[in-house]
Order: sequence, then C-alpha cells, then structure tokens
Amino acid sequence: MRLLLSIFAIFALSGCSQPAPKCPEPVYIYPTLPTYKLPASRAFAPVKQIDNNVSIFKNADIIELVRNNVKLRTICTNYAVINKRVNKEYQK
Repeated sequence: MRLLLSIFAIFALSGCSQPAPKCPEPVYIYPTLPTYKLPASRAFAPVKQIDNNVSIFKNADIIELVRNNVKLRTICTNYAVINKRVNKEYQK
C-alpha cells in the first residue's frame, strides 16, 4: 500500500498527470513551384569501337542528346527565374 501511495505521489508531484498545453502550429506560406517533365534519353550502344576512348555513334543518338540537353537547360533557366522572383518577394 505504501508503494502504491508513493508511486501516486511521484506522479502527482512530477506533473505527468496533467496534459501538456497545445502550442499553435506555425503557418508557412510557400509558393507552389511548377514541375517540368524531364526528357528521357534512350540507351544507345556504340556502333564501332575504334580505341579505348573513341567510338562511333549514330547521328540520331547524338542529335537526341543535344535536344535533351537544350530541354534541360531551358528547365533549369525557368527554375532560376522563379527562384529569383521568390527570393525577391520573401526578402521584403
């Protein structure tokens, strides 16, 4: 019985029986950023291996890589412009 009373006294004095007060959650307002679909390249194999570091590829494969590179650069430029605008607005 003494043990039960001492355990109850410990809980009552430590404050475990009282619920913690609820803190208001902070409100964050961030702009929604656009999402862009990344271009996918198909896998290609070298047509002819000349040396360890030199291979011959089809022109269509190289043209596709260049187009994908241009698309990726455009997407990165778009994100950079959006990033500058957002930073200007939130630094006020």
